[in-house]
Amino acid sequence: MSTTEIKSTSTSSSEDVSAAQKTGDLQNIRMSYRFNGKNFFKWSQVVRTYLKGKGKLSHLLGTGPAKTDPGFAAWDEEDSMIMSWLWDSMEPTISDTCMFFSSAKEIWDFIHRTYSKARDAAQIYEIKIMTGAMKQGDKTVTEYANTLQTLWQELNYYRVFEMKCSDDAAILKKFIEADRVYDFLAGLNPEFDLVRVQIIGKEETPSLEEAISLIRAEESRRSLMLEKQPTSDGSAFMTKTETQEKGKNEVSRNSGKDNQWKDNKDNLWCTHCKKPRHTR
Repeated sequence: MSTTEIKSTSTSSSEDVSAAQKTGDLQNIRMSYRFNGKNFFKWSQVVRTYLKGKGKLSHLLGTGPAKTDPGFAAWDEEDSMIMSWLWDSMEPTISDTCMFFSSAKEIWDFIHRTYSKARDAAQIYEIKIMTGAMKQGDKTVTEYANTLQTLWQELNYYRVFEMKCSDDAAILKKFIEADRVYDFLAGLNPEFDLVRVQIIGKEETPSLEEAISLIRAEESRRSLMLEKQPTSDGSAFMTKTETQEKGKNEVSRNSGKDNQWKDNKDNLWCTHCKKPRHTR
């Protein structure tokens, strides 16, 4: 095989590997959060983060090169690839409505207008109901806190505050965080009552991260105590068992003495005829 053929084969293999890696990345991403019409917030975050990491966010922003630019052909080829990926990342009933757009930006803008629901009062109300009714139940503190934080992040997306003064914005942020600390504490299980009272009793309400950290520390402490509990229970069980066995042996010995006393007829006396060695 000539040197030219070897280089050609090597280049071809390298391109195949590169194409396979790109395809693999796209497949992994699009299977993570397939858009179903109800999860725009998470889906849009995945799309933007992935394209930004690949340096291709301009396809959603419409800031690509002009058609007369020499690099437009390559950019347009990438745009077609991104359009195909966007379609694949949606449920078929949704992607069908975007099938005849001519650019990734047109698809993105249409989906955003149709499904983003920014400032949607009904969506905000639904999330507020969910956060207010959220209880720890059989979840760990981490699982419970993560569920709440996901809902709060989604709420931040739908409920947008426009503050004219930076001081007022800081005050509002602090107020919202304190409100979320109370929501978090309110849904905890009763075993955290002592720590909950300690947090509420602080002169200044701690941050949400600090409150979660304190409750996690208490959860770890309780778990450690429960790990030691079986040894203690075993000792108590053994003590109780030994006491019961001792009591049974004592009763058995006393019963034996009573029987021996009754078997000796010289100890018997009849109260009816006033004679010994029998009973009435």
